[in-house]
Amino acid sequence: MVAATSRAVSLIAPSGAPVELEVPEEFGEFRWFGTTRFAGPRMSRQFFLAPLGQHRAIPTHVMPGASERRQPMRGYDAIVYEARDRSDSALVLAGPHHEATTWFGGPAPDLLGVTTMLSSFRYADAPGGATLTPLSSLLVSQPDVALIGHSEEATLIVRRSVDVLPSLPEWAGFALPGGELWRAGRVLDDRGAALVAGTPHRWRFVLAGESLAMDLVLLGPESGRAPTSLSEDRIVDALGRLSGRWAGGR
Repeated sequence: MVAATSRAVSLIAPSGAPVELEVPEEFGEFRWFGTTRFAGPRMSRQFFLAPLGQHRAIPTHVMPGASERRQPMRGYDAIVYEARDRSDSALVLAGPHHEATTWFGGPAPDLLGVTTMLSSFRYADAPGGATLTPLSSLLVSQPDVALIGHSEEATLIVRRSVDVLPSLPEWAGFALPGGELWRAGRVLDDRGAALVAGTPHRWRFVLAGESLAMDLVLLGPESGRAPTSLSEDRIVDALGRLSGRWAGGR
């Protein structure tokens, strides 16, 4: 019998914090993305971080025929896309390795508006990860940061424990080496709920440790995939080998 193994993963959160994970092989090999939110007196904006190249689908598939305006910045390009009817628009910060995108839900800001917005942030890109942080925490806060892993088998969302604690159940979870484990129902439409009834795919598995919390969903029929071959015992065993550390307070 082949021994169960885990994969060590080193990541950089959008806030710049180093994140170290041990991810069981049963959950597949993840491709990593990120998200972060900013809030301030005149600021409320969500950015999505991804490997470079995702934004190329905006003018071809998301907003066919959208206009494009490119603004060179130090270390990256700021690219503004706007739909033909100005009903939607997006700003992409495209570095050499990654990109960060935010959507406006209406007309794009003009050149001055984009420049003013970017004066509130610092975007830095490197092979190991991109960071997007406020220049001054006194003016703009960064209250929500997450890393999102996608594999053929699962989706894994990683956040700081302090950001997740208010939403955890009041009762104690199942004790595992990586923290406390809870199981919660997924929000699915009637068709999706029927497809996963009686299977592990109907649950979200939430594991909260000392510095980070992880939310795992096993993908199955509701996502056009075959049901998992993992038994309940093997899923619990794999979750027992899922662990991580979010360094620092960001």
